[in-house]
Amino acid sequence: MGVPGAIIGGSLIGGGLSFLGSKEQSKAGNQGADKMGDVQWDMYAQNREDLAPWREAGARSLADLERVQGTYEGAVMDPSQYVKSPAYDWLKQQGIQTINRQAAATGQFGSGRNQKDLMQYGQGLALTDYQGYLGRLEALMNRYAGTSQVGQTSSALTAGFGQNAANQVGYANYASQINQGNARTGLYQNLSNIGTNAVNQGILYNYLGNMQAPAAVPSSAQQSAQFNPAMYGGG
Repeated sequence: MGVPGAIIGGSLIGGGLSFLGSKEQSKAGNQGADKMGDVQWDMYAQNREDLAPWREAGARSLADLERVQGTYEGAVMDPSQYVKSPAYDWLKQQGIQTINRQAAATGQFGSGRNQKDLMQYGQGLALTDYQGYLGRLEALMNRYAGTSQVGQTSSALTAGFGQNAANQVGYANYASQINQGNARTGLYQNLSNIGTNAVNQGILYNYLGNMQAPAAVPSSAQQSAQFNPAMYGGG
């Protein structure tokens, strides 16, 4: 092959190794980005699964909140729509019996006073029971609102996890592209350096070859032409 061929061959080998190295660097960058993306999406899926019960409970509570709120508003606008408590009839009966016994004990049973006492008691009991009904609805609304708020918070957390996963995957892909670009830039620079070194080595080889070449031996005719007898006293 000779020295020039060895120089060219060495340059080709160096270029090939540089190409393979850059290719492996780019491949490793892609694999790293893919692995990071998989890990991020797996974490997001796990977080979403963990928060699912809270989101679902919040959705159910929101539906219950809307239903109870409608009932509450209806009862406020029209008190006749309220539903008496289970103890209402029993309390009413007990109160009437007590008032009548007191009226009978004083000889007032069936009197106007007795009837007025019964009416006032009934109105007071109805108002108290109505207010208790609204209070129970308010308690339910507060309970459902709290649970629906938990669901809202869980949904926001899930969205945040998803956004973070997307950002991380995007960053990994961006970093992979940067690494690939750096690998290609390094490859081109290495190839350029290899080519330049090969040219410089070839020039140096030719220069050293010319410096070390032996002087040409004069021919017989040249030696005769160069011989001058006068230099040695000849005629």
